[in-house]
Amino acid sequence: MNLPIKKTKNVLNTKGFTIAELIISVGTLAILGVLILLFFMSSKDVGLRTKDLDNSVYHINNIVESIKSNSWSQEPLNNFELLSTSSEAASLTSVYDENWSYADEKEALFRTNITFKKRNEYKNKALYDVSIEVIRLENYFRSDEAYPVIHTIETILYIPNIDEELIL
Repeated sequence: MNLPIKKTKNVLNTKGFTIAELIISVGTLAILGVLILLFFMSSKDVGLRTKDLDNSVYHINNIVESIKSNSWSQEPLNNFELLSTSSEAASLTSVYDENWSYADEKEALFRTNITFKKRNEYKNKALYDVSIEVIRLENYFRSDEAYPVIHTIETILYIPNIDEELIL
């Protein structure tokens, strides 16, 4: 009589992960995690720079319009200090805090410099080359640049002659 013989197969257990697969997946996730963290840190810096640029453009445009309207005794021109003046040029500076309000040197985060250079003069008015720049007094989050210039504008204005009495 022939009895059926049952043959058993050696089958490997394929229901789980091997240790090598786990190590590779954890290593891949760690590398991706570092890259994602770097991305978020860079986006914080870009967001801060964008905010500063937006505010400085508004601030500079406000200054230019105030100069054109000859409003030296009103905001924002009344906070500027005269650095130097001559018959051909003048330099002014002012500092601001993080909310773009006038501040003293210790609390300042931004500095605005204005330079006037006279081109031509006619009667009591003159044509000036005007340069306005906004500088950040602290470094950005991921930058080694000391005192980065946020925004600069150069324009030509036909305004009343600038002298020390007008500015002060």
